[in-house]
Amino acid sequence: MPALGAGDGGRTPAGRVAFDIPGGELGLALERLATQAGLQLLYRPELVEGRRAAPLREKLTPAAALRRLAGAAGLRVEAVNGNTYVLSARAPAPAAPAPAATARAARPTRMPAPIPTVYVTGTHIPRSDIGAVTPSPVTLISRSEIEASGHQTLFELLRAQPGMLGHHPVAVASDGGAGIQQPFAAAATTSLNALGPRATLFLVDGRRVANYGLISSELGGLADLDAIPLTIVERVEILRGGASAIYGADAMAGVVNIILRKRQDGGEGVARHGVSSRGDAAESRLSYSHGMETAEGGEVLLGVDALHRDELLGSARAWRTMDHRRHGLGDRRIPLGYRDYDLNLLNRQCAHAPADVAGECLLDIPRFTSLQPSSRRWSAYGHLGQPLADGVDLTVDLRAGAADQSLTNAPFHARIAIPEGHPDYRPDTDLDYAFFDIGPVRSHSDTRTLDGTVALSGWRGAWGWSAALSHHHNRVDARIDGLVQYTQFDRVTDEGGYRFDGTPNPPELLSALSPPLSTRGEATLQQFGVDLHGPWFALPGGQARIAAGLELLRDVLEHRPDPLMVEHDIALGPQKVPVDSQQRGAGLYAEVNLPVSTRLQVDLAARVDQREGYGRRWSPKVGLKWSPLDGLTLRASGATGYRAPSLFETRRPSVVDELDLVPETPGLAPCAYVFAFGPDERYCLIGRSARENPDLRPETSRSHTVGLVWAPAANFSASLDHFRIRRSNEILPGSATDDPGAFPLSLVRDENGELIGIDAYFANVGLTDVRGWELDLQGSWDTAQLGRYTVRLAGHYLDRLERQAVPGAPRQEFAGYQTPDRSALGYVQWRRSGWQATLSARALGPVKAGGPVDGCPRLNREAGRCRTPGWTSFDLDVAYSWPHWRVALNMRDLTDRAPVNYDVDRGGYDIALDDPRGRFYLLSLSRDF
Repeated sequence: MPALGAGDGGRTPAGRVAFDIPGGELGLALERLATQAGLQLLYRPELVEGRRAAPLREKLTPAAALRRLAGAAGLRVEAVNGNTYVLSARAPAPAAPAPAATARAARPTRMPAPIPTVYVTGTHIPRSDIGAVTPSPVTLISRSEIEASGHQTLFELLRAQPGMLGHHPVAVASDGGAGIQQPFAAAATTSLNALGPRATLFLVDGRRVANYGLISSELGGLADLDAIPLTIVERVEILRGGASAIYGADAMAGVVNIILRKRQDGGEGVARHGVSSRGDAAESRLSYSHGMETAEGGEVLLGVDALHRDELLGSARAWRTMDHRRHGLGDRRIPLGYRDYDLNLLNRQCAHAPADVAGECLLDIPRFTSLQPSSRRWSAYGHLGQPLADGVDLTVDLRAGAADQSLTNAPFHARIAIPEGHPDYRPDTDLDYAFFDIGPVRSHSDTRTLDGTVALSGWRGAWGWSAALSHHHNRVDARIDGLVQYTQFDRVTDEGGYRFDGTPNPPELLSALSPPLSTRGEATLQQFGVDLHGPWFALPGGQARIAAGLELLRDVLEHRPDPLMVEHDIALGPQKVPVDSQQRGAGLYAEVNLPVSTRLQVDLAARVDQREGYGRRWSPKVGLKWSPLDGLTLRASGATGYRAPSLFETRRPSVVDELDLVPETPGLAPCAYVFAFGPDERYCLIGRSARENPDLRPETSRSHTVGLVWAPAANFSASLDHFRIRRSNEILPGSATDDPGAFPLSLVRDENGELIGIDAYFANVGLTDVRGWELDLQGSWDTAQLGRYTVRLAGHYLDRLERQAVPGAPRQEFAGYQTPDRSALGYVQWRRSGWQATLSARALGPVKAGGPVDGCPRLNREAGRCRTPGWTSFDLDVAYSWPHWRVALNMRDLTDRAPVNYDVDRGGYDIALDDPRGRFYLLSLSRDF
């Protein structure tokens, strides 16, 4: 069934619209009406074949305009919801097909009500002549599903989706991995299909946005999802599989398109307050939006939103600890005190420690670390859609936001070699010490975002056009307290000024030892695009359509670390490098939709991108859709993708410059300085550093999906899809100690050819091959007495996840390690009169301990803990609506599940998957004005 819509998902304005529709084919006239009015029209193709429409150039309500066009052609108009209409023949006819609840059905026999707007992510061609099934699988999260979920941020909503992995701000801030105590970038983002956030493209209303201003050493540039308040989101569309032919770089694993609200009649105020069952982790939200129609038939929407969240520390949850004795996995807390050179603990000492640590002198790092940062966020959003002269429409979107976020880490701790002559010196020992008197390491970030778009669109005959200019900016000012400066530490310990035995240290000494660090980062993205689409030629299945366009962009990154970070004068922190770079790019694309017959359609797309410094990239895509039977559609797609090196990757990676001993191997020899510890133990003394790689190339990918959609009735649909994505030339940091052949630029030799240093750099060395399955089932039933029931189940299974670190190395199978290889999300919803109740369930499979090379660690094997068990959590949302009012109570994690994790390094839970709050209550009250 053709599904025709404007693609913004807003409600139809109640007032009149200035229509400008020329006479001609009825199908084209309906397309223009849907675009100009923001309607969704559903009808059988044969209903409009050979029919003509008279010109329509006047102000009418969308419903009146539709009835005039369709009524003159002998068609009946039936409203399904606020912006969706079904066209059918006036005379009795066989039941017309209609899409299922998220428009995945191909040919159901009757229309259910209500249904959400059909999505269009994955193409630039208006969906006037394509059935509701898309060649590539697309997941829609509607506004009603967002409300019923109880999630308050876009990050929380997306990380709960099957096949998506969350990258929590606390984890992102752990910059540099194990042993690094310098918190940094604190963005929140997600990624698809285990390929990381750099392979998932995030769009807002179909356009790219600027990355978070600070860069993660491990994850690179990130889209900060928390910068977009969930209250202004109309729906979210997730396109799975490669889409570089449509959207250009980065869309290798898929695309997440966040559609913002555009239309609203009158005002709406919402107040929310939530708290855990333990009385902590409280959050409050206030939002107000107001929409109206302009005198010329346009629309205006203005909104503001404010969110406050309290910090939640690890000490508030008993399971957040490195003491794993309850699982038979030992105690991983750090004993503080003096050790001999064989690491034997001689005596415990934990000066200045709080009472709960001083007894045993055991540092339990997770107890001091934030489970949830404290945050204060506000945002303002405005939209204007205004018809201009000669059928041209103006659209202006503006979004501004600010966020203050703070998170806490354990006090700085290290193994210290106290110099001889210091009052606390002990011969032949080192001291494991935590600087409790300095206080915890705290990071505070102040983020400002600004996004603006101005667009013009219109029609010339049967052809539509658009042009848009947008500017996106993200600035982060961060401050870190509690770290230790190398040079000051050496000075105060050499002079004996700092005491480790509990003697109070003067405040001025502590201030000099631990100066505050300030860092600023700014990311700017500017875009301009033009698009043209329309009919091409007739085919047996209908009119072939084409879309073509040009996109220009400018990407700017400015990164100003604190001078002490640049000078590498901060203990146990990676050296930071200032960045001041920009990159220009251009893309030219074309798409063709070919309805070869009424049951077979082909989509072709191609795009050529030019990125400054990396030449041209060609990205094709093909999609097929075949309906051999009514209610059954087979689909397939194949595509290539790419990701150009980010501005961060064109620089040197963040590494610690230091001296190191490495085993002498044929690939490293000869070495300038060799130390022999035995006949077969020869080590090279080298200096570790980093460098840039001028030969870095884009990552590339190939992907395909094959699946089917079964819709035997209007109230039920099921889809099953298999996907495979192979990413090559992966950009990874490394050095000759990882593989001399893969990193030939890493070796630094003197004039005699002897090795004196090893530099790390980014190189195209990795490969990932991922395969899996996606399942989506949904249905709805109306009963005479008991109301309406809706059921949905979505599932993801990761069949294979093969990774190759460097060329020639064996491939390792990672599926089921670190993250579950299966996940599911489902709900049952009941509606009757003003009541609505939704019971949701989220299920995750088990996770293997260890890794594919060494398998289950010995300690885990002995304790019988080689798999962290899978789990299921349940949420309940109950709402009641009456004129102008709505009240809702959402209860997350009904069973108050305590997280369990047998990876001894994770401190009791998986930050990417678990909600540390436990049972959580959220009360919402809204009123329409």
